[in-house]
Amino acid sequence: MTDPAAPLDPGEADLLLASTITTDDGRQDPYPAYSRLRTGSGRWRSAFGAQCLAGYDDCLAALRNPALGRPEHDMDLPDGISGRERQTREDTLTMLFLNPPDHTRIRGLVSRAFTPRRVEELRPEIEALLAPIVERLAEQGGGEIMAELAIPFPVAVISELLGVPREGNEHIQPLVRAITAFIDPAATDEALAEGAVAGMELGVYFTELVEEKRRRPDDRLLSALIEVEESGDRLSTDELLANTLLLYAAGFETTSNLIGNGLRLFIEHPEQWRLLGDDRTLLGPAMWEILRADSPVQLNNRVVLDRVELFGETWTRGDSFVILQGSGNHDEGTYQDPERFDITRFVADAPPPLSFGFGAHHCLGAHLARAEGELAFGALRDRFDEFHVDDPDGLGLPRYRPSFTLRGLETLPVLAVPG
Repeated sequence: MTDPAAPLDPGEADLLLASTITTDDGRQDPYPAYSRLRTGSGRWRSAFGAQCLAGYDDCLAALRNPALGRPEHDMDLPDGISGRERQTREDTLTMLFLNPPDHTRIRGLVSRAFTPRRVEELRPEIEALLAPIVERLAEQGGGEIMAELAIPFPVAVISELLGVPREGNEHIQPLVRAITAFIDPAATDEALAEGAVAGMELGVYFTELVEEKRRRPDDRLLSALIEVEESGDRLSTDELLANTLLLYAAGFETTSNLIGNGLRLFIEHPEQWRLLGDDRTLLGPAMWEILRADSPVQLNNRVVLDRVELFGETWTRGDSFVILQGSGNHDEGTYQDPERFDITRFVADAPPPLSFGFGAHHCLGAHLARAEGELAFGALRDRFDEFHVDDPDGLGLPRYRPSFTLRGLETLPVLAVPG
């Protein structure tokens, strides 16, 4: 009989990781597999060519190291975990896939809209967008949280921030979701093809929007990016289009999953919901615990840009790392009893979760996402004493979407008990 506590050899680890990423059972609950992958060092050289990292300290070291970054077009990269080769585009213009100096230049031009001070200034607007959604849930006695709150609320926020019209663009959100296939190792060929079509449609939409903002500028971020000039630098039209789409997509995907995953956790742990009702100062720590316990972003990748010593080895340009952030967030060596959902965990000096990344590519909208989460859960706790999953047909709800890198629920129908 196999000892479940025994370290896996690289072949066993590869098979377990591939199964977790590509099967429904694995994607629904990857955390038991992560626990197995962390036995021993939690670090192995995969048959597909990358070094895989499952422990918190290793993941953090890779994310923070400035010698590691995004793939560049001249690199001969290994096939992905799924076995399908993904090409690195030479013409990529989004800061998500760029390295310094281009990444530094573009991020610097857009970062002013996401400072903690700017987010705090936006709170009244965010609360005004949230209030009618929560009121509607109260009138209905619940509802489908993903469709009625978790998606439309952050979509409304990022639309207001950028200056994207909120009326008449209902087709945009599904297209944005479709293009996330390109960062998911579990994506099928069909999903990738749909993502390519969605990308072209979004390109047309945002090109027309940019032209409209040129004719009629407003006080929102997109108009500011069109006009911004700093030290003689500005975004080209193509950079503007690519990064506006990135900001729009990232502005709601992570926050939607934070809200959906978080409410599922609270439903499964009602004592934590009651604790939040007793002490609203726990709202901030609760957001960190949701991010740790069920991260909206499970996986990241880095490649070596310059020769570097790391993990006791020498790595050269093009060497690849798979960073299992969702696993690192459950590392027993970093978090006591990591499978327990505990909203007081980050009241103490616990290490921050890996969910927003670290280093040059730390999530630009991290503070905004946490603020939206705090406001959403604060408003829900003000109105409702209990939530229950509404699954009268026994369908096994809620269920997660068929993706791995971005972890979020397909649907979360609930019954809400008012306070």
